[in-house]
Amino acid sequence: MVGCRSALPAGRFFGSLDREDNPMPFVKFTEPRRSYVAKASLSRLGMISLSDGARRRFKLDDYGSCCLYYDEDTRTIGIELVKDKNCEGAMKIRLRKTTGADIAAKSFIEFFDIGVKETMTFPIDRDDTTGMLVIELNEGRKVGRKPRTDA
Repeated sequence: MVGCRSALPAGRFFGSLDREDNPMPFVKFTEPRRSYVAKASLSRLGMISLSDGARRRFKLDDYGSCCLYYDEDTRTIGIELVKDKNCEGAMKIRLRKTTGADIAAKSFIEFFDIGVKETMTFPIDRDDTTGMLVIELNEGRKVGRKPRTDA
């Protein structure tokens, strides 16, 4: 087994790119403790939290605010990313220091009576038509440990 090749640059190919010399060019992966899955969670306290994967995929650092929408028939939350914090209904996107982002959405959740009894996590994606980020509340899972099943 080869030791860590820390002298090799991260995110760069090493070895020959010529397939005859090296049939498998490699890219060094240097961030094993990060998640790249885009997901959102809603807490019973009214916080919408976006994972680091969502922050990266949807370039949340380029925006300071968002406007929230709700479709009661499909139980879907829409998040329109905006740069203008003075936009009507704009809510601040708080970028966490190390990972992810949060939106304080208690008033939104209460206004639409979105029943959040416990923290749930949901897949999040971008709608091709509207460009909004979409959270489908019917696809949620409880956050936390699974109950132990001792035999």
